[in-house]
Amino acid sequence: MCPTVNESILNKTFTRQHDQKDCGVACLISLIRFYGGDSTFEQIRRLSGTDIYGTSMLGLKEAAIKSGFEAEGCQADFNSLLEHGKPVILHVALESGQQHYIVFYGKSSSNVDNVNLYMIGDPESGLKQYSEQDLLRVWKSRICLTLELTTDFTKTDNINKQKRQWFLELLKDDYTILFVSALIGLVGAILSLSMAIYSQQLIDKILPSKDLNKIIISTTLLILILFTRVGISALRQYLLLRQHKELATKLNISFYNKLLNLPKSFFDSRKIGDFITRLNDTARISNTTTYIAGNILIDVFLLISSIGLLFYYQWVIGIVCVIVLPLYYYLISSRNDKVVQAQSNVMTTKSTSESSYINTLLGIADIQTAKRKQLFYNLNDNLYTTYQDMLYRSGIIKISISNIAGLIAVFFIATVLSISIYEVQSGMIKVGELTAILATASTLIPVVSNLALISIPINEAKVAYDRMYEFAFSHENPAVVNNTNLNFESLKIDSLSYRFPGKPKILDNICLSVSKGEIISIVGENGGGKSLICQIINKFYIPESESVFINNEIPLSSVDDYVWRNTVCMVPQNVHVFNGNVLFNVCLSSSNQDIQEVFTMLQEYGFLPFFESLPQGLMTELGEDGIKLSGGQKQIIGLARALACKPKLLILDEITSSMDRYTERFVLDLLALLKRDMGVIFITHRLHTLKNICERIYVLENGRMIYSGSHQELMISSNLYSEYWYSWAEVSQLSAS
Repeated sequence: MCPTVNESILNKTFTRQHDQKDCGVACLISLIRFYGGDSTFEQIRRLSGTDIYGTSMLGLKEAAIKSGFEAEGCQADFNSLLEHGKPVILHVALESGQQHYIVFYGKSSSNVDNVNLYMIGDPESGLKQYSEQDLLRVWKSRICLTLELTTDFTKTDNINKQKRQWFLELLKDDYTILFVSALIGLVGAILSLSMAIYSQQLIDKILPSKDLNKIIISTTLLILILFTRVGISALRQYLLLRQHKELATKLNISFYNKLLNLPKSFFDSRKIGDFITRLNDTARISNTTTYIAGNILIDVFLLISSIGLLFYYQWVIGIVCVIVLPLYYYLISSRNDKVVQAQSNVMTTKSTSESSYINTLLGIADIQTAKRKQLFYNLNDNLYTTYQDMLYRSGIIKISISNIAGLIAVFFIATVLSISIYEVQSGMIKVGELTAILATASTLIPVVSNLALISIPINEAKVAYDRMYEFAFSHENPAVVNNTNLNFESLKIDSLSYRFPGKPKILDNICLSVSKGEIISIVGENGGGKSLICQIINKFYIPESESVFINNEIPLSSVDDYVWRNTVCMVPQNVHVFNGNVLFNVCLSSSNQDIQEVFTMLQEYGFLPFFESLPQGLMTELGEDGIKLSGGQKQIIGLARALACKPKLLILDEITSSMDRYTERFVLDLLALLKRDMGVIFITHRLHTLKNICERIYVLENGRMIYSGSHQELMISSNLYSEYWYSWAEVSQLSAS
């Protein structure tokens, strides 16, 4: 039975798409919010594998499962939708022929001519009411995605609670400083009213009395009060500055520490500019915290005490304040949403622009070689112009708010001045009281402005905090059993399959094994999945099912990451060089003991001759501040770095691709020596190197391990490996002839 939908809930939770490719993403976010959760376009795009072509139904299903639903793709009819009785995502075709997603919520509370209408959420055009015929006209595929809540679904309240707990944990050491600074601020606010009160007393009582002693004493007292206020203000600023420094440091370090604990797959789908922006967000959050702690309480006190003082001097002016100031507050605060949206656009475009600049500078050699400087100049110019356009629009909104605030402020002051002058002329108040009224009224305008605009930095900080929280907490590595005494003997992969979100399988039913004392190789075409297999072994990616085992019985997923990193080490094709000397880049430690052990290892394995040609040998500075290494030199450093970790399983991904023949021979001889103490997985396109060193060679074709065996065994059948050798033999014969 199809229930009637509460349309007020739909109005609060339905989400429109950002662009055409986001219709499926918007549908899923709408249902997450419908059930009391929350997510972002960025997160669902990543989980679903959304690209420039949109989102596949498979991608939506995987994103829904990771969001806490039990999801199933189905082919159904209209009656099945009614019997299901819960919101469903439908795959439809628009009149233009474009593929699209909509949400079928259920029966509407209204009908036309006794025809039932049903609530539809169209991410492109909004909430609509469809009849059965209207729906069937677009729902031609009859394909849908059903969603059922599971215990893994996280409600917004729980998410917000976790966010608060993390922030309060960071803030708990600052409570005392914040309390003292707020208390000092209140004292300063009280003293700030002294000038208005003194002016009134001076004009109305002290000067007319012509009592010199009274004038001197009162003036001296005022000066002392003002000096005290300056001292209190300086102390408060010092405390807030100290609190800001400590909070910013803790927030930045805590966030960065959590980044370092995220899985590598998380970084593969992010831009460098995103991380830089998030790190900068920590300063925005700490600034806002300090601002709130230092100003809101004081502004509220000043508002109440100033209005009370105005009522004391002249109740009519107090009434004017009570009427005008709330209107002033509303006109400013009602535009806050526009400011927040503008600021969000600024942050997004800034991140994109920074990422593009960094990406361009990293590839400057290729840009100059390909003579494409103008192309990348135009690209970055467009991105930066877009960022500046967003900044300009944000500024325009703020200027318009400032102008409105200024006009109302002029009207308010003019009204207060007019009433005060009239009251003085009528003899109801004295000139000194008029002076005090004007001074007090003048302080109210900036106070109310601050309170009306406080939601802007709060919302900006909230956006920054949410974005930072999503990075730091959404993808933490799961806690597992700590196998501290792991003694590696072998690794077995049995029926391994892997796909990226929303995409076809890259790896299908992969099987291989490697034991201590063996060198095996994986060969295949570029992009075939060889490196992906190694990254799965390294626990950088998680396979669809339990398919990797240690010592034939221990599931890899049950092995603690730290323990596994002590067991396996991988040398990527592109070795990263850190700022520091060669020795630091090999041992990645400043410990004298580690440095000595690494130096001994370099001597024992014969690495030193490769570094002696550098200007200062092992002390040669590398990275941005040092010399640039060749690809082969980087790979030698990568191999030495891996061996410094004393692995039991060594994974080499195209490690000889940039080496000369002499260096390659050194590496192959070293592997033959090392294999007695470890297992080695060797990925290479230089197939001539495998004949005499590998126990087994696995041939990866179209995502499957179809052939495997020794060199002699593979030469019997037709496969990529044997074809290479036959081609090489033909070339050799032609060369000989």
